[in-house]
Amino acid sequence: MAARLWRTKSPRAIAALQRQARIQQAQLPPRAPLAGLDGAPLRPQWVLDQLRRRTAAAELPTIGLHDLRHTAATIMIASGVPIAIVSKTLRHSTLSTTVNLYGHLLPYAALEAVAALANALDTADADHDPDRPNRALARTGV
Repeated sequence: MAARLWRTKSPRAIAALQRQARIQQAQLPPRAPLAGLDGAPLRPQWVLDQLRRRTAAAELPTIGLHDLRHTAATIMIASGVPIAIVSKTLRHSTLSTTVNLYGHLLPYAALEAVAALANALDTADADHDPDRPNRALARTGV
């Protein structure tokens, strides 16, 4: 009956069927991130077997699932995704775990460290410039 209603192209019937489909969809349990068409989680061994089979068929180097995880993290960081979002995506328990593992990849980390060091050295140099009064002594009142 429903198929026949779709063929009639009745706007009222189509709207009713779409509404019913949304209701039924809302009643389904959410699918797992790695799930089959039936919504059931994929077996880890099956996923690993598929990865190995497909990389071999494509004549790619052998990699593991954890390698893909690191690759995903690296791509996200290189693309400018905030480290907090990367951490949540990887489901790390703390942000420090993500920073410890991937902090060296943050493009701004080294630049900020060098800039902070340069600023500290410039400030120290300015405090000891013989042509300028010593700000450190001026602050102490000496």
